[in-house]
Amino acid sequence: MAVLSALSLLVAASLLVATTSFLRLLYVISPQSRRPPVKSKAKPSHMVVVLGSGGHTAEMVSILRDTDPSRYKHRTYIVSAGDNFSSGKAHDCEKQIQSKLRPSSQCTKAGEVDPVTGVWDVVVVPRARKIHQPLYTAPVSSLWCLIGCLDALSRISKTSLVQGHYPDVIMTNGPATAVIVLLASFILKFLGVAPVWKMQAIYVESWARVKTLSLSGKVLLWLGIYDRFLVQWEGLAKQINGEGTKRKVEWAGFLVH
Repeated sequence: MAVLSALSLLVAASLLVATTSFLRLLYVISPQSRRPPVKSKAKPSHMVVVLGSGGHTAEMVSILRDTDPSRYKHRTYIVSAGDNFSSGKAHDCEKQIQSKLRPSSQCTKAGEVDPVTGVWDVVVVPRARKIHQPLYTAPVSSLWCLIGCLDALSRISKTSLVQGHYPDVIMTNGPATAVIVLLASFILKFLGVAPVWKMQAIYVESWARVKTLSLSGKVLLWLGIYDRFLVQWEGLAKQINGEGTKRKVEWAGFLVH
């Protein structure tokens, strides 16, 4: 009898946990709950940008060319460990952004708070997968990257211009680390650590993807852990959305110049 009672209690507890988790998942993925509250333009916003290597970073620099530093007062760039190219491009990106309000030769340094252009910084996370790394070791390195991203997002919230607030937007365009960063942000919201309307995920598919999505794009589309999914080719958008009324992706036109 004691064994049956313990087993019944275990089953009941498991069902309770499963039901609670399912309801929480429905709440977190609901577009209504993820919609951010109306925010005064006078309040500073915090944007996180995930930079990949090579072409991904070059495209992102172009995508961010019209970013208003007076609106996004805090801009954080996440790069993978050992990616010195992207770290350098973060500074180039800042020169481009800040040039709207001051001469490009006067770009502030990382971590320097400026009353006009705010502050920008670079955060390094473990690489999800190295070049030529065996596929069978990728799950281990990806898990390590996920832990690093959870820690990074938590640290970012503590150093935000608005103390203790998680970033408002996460912008990415497809490096492998980007999927892990967005997964980490989703986990923090699912666990109730971060508000569900924070860290709005905006994914921009590469301009080079004309007929099919990249692997990162396919994974994110399948997981559904994004708020806006932008593609740059109309034909690709029509192919993915099909004939239905519900749009999975948005055709944004050419964002890279």
